[in-house]
Amino acid sequence: MKALSFILFSCLGLFSFAQAPSANFTISDSDNILCAGDCIYLVNNSTGDGLIYTWQFSGGTPSTYIGQNPGQVCFNTASTTSPYQITLTATNAQGAVSTISQFVTVLPMPTLSTTISDTLAGAYVVIPDTTIDMFQEAYLYAEGAPMGGNLTWYPSGVAADSIPGCITCLAGDSLTVTPFYTTNYVVQYGLNGCYAYDTVLVTVNFANLVKIELPNSFSPNGDGENDYFRVLTNVDEDGNFANGFEEGGALAEIDLRVFNRYGQQVFRTTDVHEGWDGTLKGKPMNPATYTYILNFRTIDGRSGTRKGNVTLFR
Repeated sequence: MKALSFILFSCLGLFSFAQAPSANFTISDSDNILCAGDCIYLVNNSTGDGLIYTWQFSGGTPSTYIGQNPGQVCFNTASTTSPYQITLTATNAQGAVSTISQFVTVLPMPTLSTTISDTLAGAYVVIPDTTIDMFQEAYLYAEGAPMGGNLTWYPSGVAADSIPGCITCLAGDSLTVTPFYTTNYVVQYGLNGCYAYDTVLVTVNFANLVKIELPNSFSPNGDGENDYFRVLTNVDEDGNFANGFEEGGALAEIDLRVFNRYGQQVFRTTDVHEGWDGTLKGKPMNPATYTYILNFRTIDGRSGTRKGNVTLFR
């Protein structure tokens, strides 16, 4: 009987040991450093059978949770005095308890303010809207707080076209732009790995100022002047408007076709920068008057058609 009691006691002891909980969890953010407004996910890695889980999140939303995995937990307020504590308590059916805590630091989000002005009467003036005429400059200004962060401009929100602003900014940063179509400028201000964003929409009076022309003659003689028959606009691709008419600047799409007097198509292009050099299959065409048809769409979405004649001189 004593032997049997000893064996039974030993088995119960082993059973109780096997059921002892061991609380453990991981946080989706690897360095446990967040920005105000960030959310994290917690993965429960506790071991033990028949466990009941109780979570507590100081500074978090929700503040408590009962269950294995709490899902998304958000921290909307910076931890200015000390890190926030996340605690998991695992309890088994025998009342054995295991508790583990981790801490997350929640940094305050920086703020960002932007303004826009244009060159009215030769001076920069802050305007209530963001509408300028084509070829006018717009003066953008952005300032982040607290000071000491980095500022970056993103024309049209495209990261590949980013323009560096101030680094370790002790004041704001400005950017002078001359968009020839309506453009949304995104501004980013980063401090300690937290980022604030703002946008500035520069609306351009476009439709009434863009001109699309085709010359009535050209001379492909290789002298570098008027060697190509091409679509010309008063919007220069590289922004150097002093050149006058330049190819392609205001065009999003074209379909330009040229025909001889017999109706045979001698040239066609859909490239806004390409022109006809007066050849067909590599052979120079004879001096004559040719007919063209142009279908186009401008960068502001307007479509149109032009028909006319062009004379080839040699």
